[in-house]
Amino acid sequence: MSVLTSPSPDLSEALPTLNAVTSSFNAYPFILETSEDHKRRLAYRSLLSFDVALIVVHLTLLIQATITLGLKLFLRAKNGKIWLWRKHYLLDQAVPYLVPNGHFIIEPLSIIGAIFFELFSIIVFVVLRNPQIGESLPGLHASCLFWFAVSWVPGFIGFWWSGWSAFYVLFLTPTHTASSGKYTRLFYHPILMNTVCIGVPVLMSIFFIIIGAILSSKHKRVGQAYDVLLTSLHQFSDFWKPNDPSRFNNNEHLFNVFQFILVEGSQILYLLQIMAVGWAVIAVCIIMFYVATAISVGKVTQRTMMMAKGRGRFPKFRSQPTLSMSSLTASGRHDNVDSKTKADHYPGSTPSYQAGAMKNPSFLNIKRNLYFLRTSCGLMTVSLGFNFCTSLVFANKIPTLLIETTWQVTLSSLITGSCVLLSFSLFVQSLMHI
Repeated sequence: MSVLTSPSPDLSEALPTLNAVTSSFNAYPFILETSEDHKRRLAYRSLLSFDVALIVVHLTLLIQATITLGLKLFLRAKNGKIWLWRKHYLLDQAVPYLVPNGHFIIEPLSIIGAIFFELFSIIVFVVLRNPQIGESLPGLHASCLFWFAVSWVPGFIGFWWSGWSAFYVLFLTPTHTASSGKYTRLFYHPILMNTVCIGVPVLMSIFFIIIGAILSSKHKRVGQAYDVLLTSLHQFSDFWKPNDPSRFNNNEHLFNVFQFILVEGSQILYLLQIMAVGWAVIAVCIIMFYVATAISVGKVTQRTMMMAKGRGRFPKFRSQPTLSMSSLTASGRHDNVDSKTKADHYPGSTPSYQAGAMKNPSFLNIKRNLYFLRTSCGLMTVSLGFNFCTSLVFANKIPTLLIETTWQVTLSSLITGSCVLLSFSLFVQSLMHI
């Protein structure tokens, strides 16, 4: 971020002053030295350790997600359970419900997000270690802001679709809507539900892609203008003469370039603040949605364990006339359940049955999934909480972030901690579904 500075100073009196000074004194070398010294201070070599930590963390996440996805594909390919989306049809509706597979959606999105963050971190590392590369490849240097803007999007989408798949089953399954009112049935309409399911990730992607593209474009223009400024200063310094009448045009050119840099830099800071606020808002919404869904899934899982141990009753369902046409292909069984359970006291209530159920592999698998679900939910909440704090710090301190080392270290620590927690949380979620 070559020449971003704090709020623009008042330059109305600076140009006449420079014209007067340069009439009898060559001030251009001092201006050039100040500009280059400021550029060197913006190199942030003290932040290389944090950048290396980000590279290691996301490389670990990339490897872990790739291995986990490969294991899932290998273990479940024989059972025909590999799918990313399914279509849920009803007899009285031509439009299907689109349901994402929360078991397989996490790893591909984790891989994409890790690649985006790796690109950002590697570009920053290369530019910090070798500033001449950033000068010779301004497009590469500017692209780091684009990858930074979109790096969190795959994670947000993964949280949304993972939660939505469970939310659909728990609350929005069409077989639960037979006794609903008119307005509730309108909410359950497949077009509306599909729009919400797909529309939220699309809007998030468009927002951050646009922000990232604008940031990269402005960063490149600022870098090019800064190079013009330095080149002009070198030229004016070499050819300076006392009382040279061309100094007026030269100084006006310098100030036009400098004002352009300040205006573009201020716009970059403003866009970064908007991006950080967007992160914070999305993080809060995802926390509430994901945690609420995880708690509901945990309650259903716990109730299933109680029934398996013979301590709960099986729920009774009414057969619905709107049975899913594709329920056999979507889930392998019919969605409706025979409601005629005749006995209130069934064999599962005996002590011998309870002891056997607790040793059953299916029961142990449910118990393991419940433990992983609670652990993952806690880690995800803390991770998104870190992301929320990072966004607030970024939004509030971005005008002074480039000159205050303390906040640079604080922000880098928050980002690193958030990424570590996110990586571990996704790892726990992946184990839950293997």
